[in-house]
Amino acid sequence: MEQMINLFEEFLMKAITMTENFIEIDLEKEFNFENFTDNRERLFQILDQTSHQIDWSQASSEKKQEINRRIDYIIKLDEKVLTKLQMHQQELKQEIERTVRQKDNIKGYNLNDVK
Repeated sequence: MEQMINLFEEFLMKAITMTENFIEIDLEKEFNFENFTDNRERLFQILDQTSHQIDWSQASSEKKQEINRRIDYIIKLDEKVLTKLQMHQQELKQEIERTVRQKDNIKGYNLNDVK
């Protein structure tokens, strides 16, 4: 049983590390968001399956508290991820609007008058 709890904690740490690494990257550079979400989803499925195999009544209260702190930390990291993604979405939206405006401005030029 202790082995399963240790495995669960190890996967929790991987989720924390993966999320912290995502928060640190620059989304302007090339990033494969689909891989991140797929890997993260798989990791949480493993966590879910592992948690169902643990008899939590036998785990010490200290261990449960530590695991709950890590889960709470992941939730806070998720809020940071959402904020980062919303900011990136807003930046992309503004960039698209600028591009469309520039395209419209170029359409206004009459190149037939150029000598």
